[in-house]
Amino acid sequence: MWVLFSKYIVVGVANTLLTMIVIFALMHSGVNLYVSNATGYLVGIIFSFIVNSLFTFSAKLSFRSLVKFFTACFIAYLVNLVAMKSFLMVFPEKIYLPQYKAYLEVYLAQLCGMGFYTVTGFILNKFWVMK
Repeated sequence: MWVLFSKYIVVGVANTLLTMIVIFALMHSGVNLYVSNATGYLVGIIFSFIVNSLFTFSAKLSFRSLVKFFTACFIAYLVNLVAMKSFLMVFPEKIYLPQYKAYLEVYLAQLCGMGFYTVTGFILNKFWVMK
């Protein structure tokens, strides 16, 4: 169990870094907050499905598991959006960062959403998708 959990964490860290790099690079390039977010998560989801299936859970890549995985990711993504929106409601945009062409709060909202996404995704993958 600990080996499985350790592998999931390693893949999760790589996935999170890849997702963050894509999101923040797009935001820095002037792409909308939510378009950046969706694009980053799409890249991360594809990476995560392939690596978690083959490396973490030693599962075959099947259409059924892909559908379940995308469903789990969609649910986790909705949780992510609710977390981001909630964060921005509690901490309205105030501190402008001209070098990033964005407000500090939108970056912090992304980090908050990522945390909720990760926890939700692990629970769904462990107990439903890859079991």
